[in-house]
Amino acid sequence: MRTVALAEAIGRLSSRLSDWGYVVKEVDDVSTVPGLVDLLGKSYLTPLSSPGHNDFTENNVIWLVAMKGDTPVFAGCARLEDIGRESVSRYWSRTLKRAYGANSDAPVIEKVRPEVEKKLFGRLVYFGDLYVNSSERGSRVALRSFVALGHLAVSLKWDPDWIYCFVREEDLARGAGVIYGFSTLLPEPFNWLSPPPPRSNSEWLALLPRDEIWSFAGASLRAALRSAGPRRDRSDNQQRVIKDAPAECVGSHGE
Repeated sequence: MRTVALAEAIGRLSSRLSDWGYVVKEVDDVSTVPGLVDLLGKSYLTPLSSPGHNDFTENNVIWLVAMKGDTPVFAGCARLEDIGRESVSRYWSRTLKRAYGANSDAPVIEKVRPEVEKKLFGRLVYFGDLYVNSSERGSRVALRSFVALGHLAVSLKWDPDWIYCFVREEDLARGAGVIYGFSTLLPEPFNWLSPPPPRSNSEWLALLPRDEIWSFAGASLRAALRSAGPRRDRSDNQQRVIKDAPAECVGSHGE
């Protein structure tokens, strides 16, 4: 594990974000997360990231927020899921039923893809409820740097086998895979029997294995160091379509 290099890269990304006016902090008291999300302009928290649905401790969750002055502009959750050799289909069936099953014993998902079942085991980290304040929509280089810092923080704290999230297909079409730093994208990871809003069967599974975390974070750092800043890097065309830029990641998507 590249402990010193990871810590140095976190420092450089944090410094670059600071150059652009952002201060990245870890949320110490997760009970403050709902209020933070309200300030971001997000109308809900998904159950997998909500302190109200989970017994979060400093050992199993990281909530990061980027502030501009007194205003939160980016935020996201990473939660440790150390499933060992348990099948991910059984794990997801249990946790998603608890999150979305309305106290019913009926299953909420089915048909986990065999490729997913084969890949995902061991120490997992789930990214969820990544959200961008409307004032920062289109600040792609800053968002990419913030997410890369999150990947590095997760790697330094937990050294996971995989980081994963669920991303809406429309966000992938706008470049979310690169911005969020995931190297493997799989459609239809499983089937929701009755998708609970805002979830849908158009979500893709986005994956980043341990041996690619450093490469993807390094690419994000190099892009940040080359950049003149989030606003200056936008072309006229990007300025026109800023309202359509990726805004969130539910499970990591538009959650």
